[in-house]
Amino acid sequence: MTTYDLRKKTDASTGQKITPLVGGTDPSFVNRVTELEQQVASQSDKLGHIVNLLNGISKEKSTT
Repeated sequence: MTTYDLRKKTDASTGQKITPLVGGTDPSFVNRVTELEQQVASQSDKLGHIVNLLNGISKEKSTT
């Protein structure tokens, strides 16, 4: 049976993509940043909705 030392650094992919942010006036750079901002805002809205739903459920449970 194989054992793995999870403390050692591996070459496995984390799914993280590192893109250097160079050239603030390049149109493709501005488009990428704008798209990222929109994605973050969308995720923030979704998380806010989930938090509101969970708070509503919590209040219902605490009153019963």
